[in-house]
Order: sequence, then C-alpha cells, then structure tokens
Amino acid sequence: MALSKTEENTWRGVWDEFKKGDMEAFRQIYNGFLPNLYSYGSKLTADNSIVEDSIQEMFLEMYTHRKNLSQTDNLEYYLLKVLRRTIFHRIKKEASFQSIGHGESGPFNIDFEIEKNMPDDIQEDKIKLIKNSLVKLDQQNREILYLKFYTGLSYQQIGEMLGIKPDSAKKQVYRIVSKLREDLGSQLLELFILCFRA
Repeated sequence: MALSKTEENTWRGVWDEFKKGDMEAFRQIYNGFLPNLYSYGSKLTADNSIVEDSIQEMFLEMYTHRKNLSQTDNLEYYLLKVLRRTIFHRIKKEASFQSIGHGESGPFNIDFEIEKNMPDDIQEDKIKLIKNSLVKLDQQNREILYLKFYTGLSYQQIGEMLGIKPDSAKKQVYRIVSKLREDLGSQLLELFILCFRA
C-alpha cells in the first residue's frame, strides 16, 4: 500500500539510523515491509522459496553495504525495486527464467489479491468477470496495475522499475483501464480499483 507523507518521513529517519548500523532500525524496516515485499515477490514468481531467499539475500546485502546505500524519498519503492532485481537475478541464475516482461502471460498473479479483498456481498459471477479480464492482460500490464493501484507508485517509479519511460507507463495504465472499462463497465471497474486499494 502507498505510504502517506508522514509515514515516508518516519521511514526516512529509520533508514538513516539503519545506515548508521542501528539494529533496531534494521528490524523495523524488515518487519514493516516484509508483508508487502512477500506479496509483490509472490506475484513475480510462483516459487515461494525464490521469494523467501531473495528477500533474505536482499536484506543481507543491504545490511552488509548499509554505509554505501543512497538516501531514498520512498523506502517502499526502493525495497520493491531491489527485490524485483534480486528475484529476476536469482531466476536467471537458476535457469528457470521465463521471458518476464515480454508480453506473454506469466506468473504475475494479481487476481488472488482481488478475490481476497473483494467485499463479501459481491456476487461470484462479478468476481469471475474481473478475474477473466485480468487473465486477458499480459504480464507487464498486470504488474503495472499492481504497482499503480496496490502500491501507489508514481509513473516515474513504475517506469524505472520496469525499464520503460514514465509517459509509456502512464499511457499503458490509461489503455488498461479503458480496456477494463469496456469489459467490466464503469461500476465494476470502480469496484475493481477499490479492491486494489483495500
């Protein structure tokens, strides 16, 4: 979930303390972001051991090189970006990389979040309609939706993470939402977006 300005400022202070070697600050960062990191990582690969190992590797590397780490205005974005890079590196290293981000439907799976966050009174056929619309999207589009509506990253940040221009990220979100509006209708689309933010 996107952090408020107050939360970002608090984390900036914790990050500074972590860089100085404060173990309590390290624990706060680890415990504070672990659920979101695991959620995002599990959408990049269905292999939970890769996600868990990548998170551990990421935090170990961060702790080892903490003095050399740069300042960040958005700690969640920084951690998601590092985790994405770590997971893809591990997948390539283990020779099971499957053309991630090249327009093919892959393991990035946001429909589980939709179902989990859906209000109880929503009919099953509407949930199925939303899930079917997600399945039609290619992997990069599903990841863009997740980064925009679930983590609340800016187009600049999404572009940097995915290696595309911010304008391209913005246009893709517009195209995806327009397509979903065609498939789902405006009321169902609003519900879909609310579910991302739940």
